[in-house]
Amino acid sequence: MAHTDNQPHGFGAMLRDLRTAIGEMLGGGKLEPEQAATVEVVFGLLGYLAGADSIVTTHEAEFTNHLMDELNLSTRARDLAHEAFARGRKREIELNVEINRFLSIHPKGSTEARHLHDSLYRLAAADGRMMPREKIVLEQITGALGFASK
Repeated sequence: MAHTDNQPHGFGAMLRDLRTAIGEMLGGGKLEPEQAATVEVVFGLLGYLAGADSIVTTHEAEFTNHLMDELNLSTRARDLAHEAFARGRKREIELNVEINRFLSIHPKGSTEARHLHDSLYRLAAADGRMMPREKIVLEQITGALGFASK
């Protein structure tokens, strides 16, 4: 598989689409409530998935930091993202609550839901392996977002 900047081929295009869908609105200093909720949910779910196998690998951490960079998150949005990732990793969030929170802003099957779904799969693949617990978490989130399992 070809890699660019240690990321899977096509990753840049996916990030550009994600930035267009939800990222551009996060570049300013003040976040609207929907923007803050989107950042919290996306990075909380990424943290939850990264911690699913009890170990957050350097590849997973790099993926998450790269995503924050690519989305041009403001300092406030970056702080929210880090806090949400840590809460997710520590299992201080409830998957269904967070998914419903996301879906209240971005409907099932929407572009934003697709980008979240794709980001979660890319995170799971970032370290070159998918552990059984990661697969279970991905299947739960995939179904809740309105997509078929890969």
